[in-house]
Amino acid sequence: MFGWLASFGVNARHRSASTIRWLAVAPRTLVEGLGQLGGVLYLAPRPVTCPVSTPLPTGCLVESAELAPLLATRYVGLTCAVTAEGPREWIDCVGAEGDTLARVYLLPDTDYLAWDGLFADAIAIEAPQRRAPDREWLRSCRARVLSFQRRRLVGFDVLGAQDVRISSLGRGVARDIAVSESVAITS
Repeated sequence: MFGWLASFGVNARHRSASTIRWLAVAPRTLVEGLGQLGGVLYLAPRPVTCPVSTPLPTGCLVESAELAPLLATRYVGLTCAVTAEGPREWIDCVGAEGDTLARVYLLPDTDYLAWDGLFADAIAIEAPQRRAPDREWLRSCRARVLSFQRRRLVGFDVLGAQDVRISSLGRGVARDIAVSESVAITS
């Protein structure tokens, strides 16, 4: 009881304990793996910003500009946190220059086995030089509950996204995450 009372009125971010595991990944890993997850909460800034100097992966395309940051991702930070609202897991997608490009949150509707297997072959690294998402980055973000779709088209792996119906529990968790990040959920 005292622990709860002592933390009353403190920002939820300050009441969380988190662990981050950093991995070096190829964008193809994201394109191939994200399509298996099911419903997730995807945050990307608008307008979309991708480093110009980053070479695009061969044989991979995205269907919309909002997914373009995934093609520029070179590192991912797998974060597990316990907050006042409950456990949270997400992926921070970071470019070669250290910019956070996108964030993908696990929801109760996400396929947990696919989530665990997504980076099974990735190489663990020390935390890269990076700029953590700040309030300005988050303020420019729009959150969207979606399901990634991967398909083959004329020799290319194409990553798309579609809106997905999720459970009422999943919608509540997505709403809580959006509120804690101070971002709006779009359809």
